[in-house]
Amino acid sequence: MGRLLSPKLSYLLLSLLALACGDTRGGPASPPPVPVVVARVEQRPVERKVKALGTVESVHVVRLTPQVDGQLLSVHFGEGDRIEQGQLLFRIDPRPFENLLRQREAALQRDLAELRIAEAEAKRRAALFEQGFVSAEEHEQAQSRAESLRASVAADRAAVDDARLQLSYCSIYAPVTGRAGQVFVHPGNIVRKNDTVLATVQQMHPIRIAFAAREGDLAQILQQAERGALVSEVSPLQDGTTVLRGRVDFVDNTVQRSTGTILLKATFDNLHELLWPGQFLPVELVLEEISSALVVPRVALQTGQQGLYVFVLQPDNTVRVREVSVAFELDSDVVVAAGLQPGEWVVTEGQIRLTDGARVEVKERRTASPPA
Repeated sequence: MGRLLSPKLSYLLLSLLALACGDTRGGPASPPPVPVVVARVEQRPVERKVKALGTVESVHVVRLTPQVDGQLLSVHFGEGDRIEQGQLLFRIDPRPFENLLRQREAALQRDLAELRIAEAEAKRRAALFEQGFVSAEEHEQAQSRAESLRASVAADRAAVDDARLQLSYCSIYAPVTGRAGQVFVHPGNIVRKNDTVLATVQQMHPIRIAFAAREGDLAQILQQAERGALVSEVSPLQDGTTVLRGRVDFVDNTVQRSTGTILLKATFDNLHELLWPGQFLPVELVLEEISSALVVPRVALQTGQQGLYVFVLQPDNTVRVREVSVAFELDSDVVVAAGLQPGEWVVTEGQIRLTDGARVEVKERRTASPPA
């Protein structure tokens, strides 16, 4: 037979067994609540926007070129100055054109004098012809002489007008209000008509921004454009403090196959000239305005086998899994199309330890980001 355990050893073994098993009369201990941060489901107006990189361009860019040959005498503005329409900008030596005008005016006066004599002679010959004192040939010659001089006078008048026009081209005025650029030719140099670029003037307001939108947004772009409600926004200082809104007034008629994008242009008032031609700026195109949308922080979304879901806080401090569908994303939030109600609370931090029905301890309650 085996040896019997001593009473002391038996007591020790029984004590150790009791400690190992524990007292099971109260059942298993429940897990502690999971600390979480929650955010309220907000209901507010939102705008669905798409972002692009745009290029600022002037509506009117004028290359100032002379319309006559000559020597540049003076420049009447500074580089980079604000220019008003009708302002004198350049002067070309007018003396050759003043001389030409005087010559043509003199030719006109000469032919006018000859015409008066010829008309008087034609009138006298006509009277004599009726009385039979001159031949028909002499009568016709007098009439032809008068007609020829009338044509010469008309040509002289046209030549005078042309000389005046050429003289006027010696003074170059601003055709639009805008900003002057660099002056390329300085006084003393010879300029050639329709060839030498003297400077450029860019209209500053209104001004345009050109940018490209995705082909996938084309249907909604055209729908908004048809209603005249397609607008874009830009922050010229790129700090979010100043936002300018412009109206999209150009949608290209072709989608670029190489990029899958379509060119759009929006016009901005730019009264304070915060937008400058040639700038590259982020542009937001407003595709849709929703007056009452459900908004939650993007971090509340979880991805499961059935799609997107969130943990919704219950009145008894438990959470329930709720499947949701998302309409579109905002900066740090999402617009929920279905699955939530206004005023509910969803978990935004601590989801990794949660299961459906888990108890939670709310450490902080937040709201969604305010609208921009």
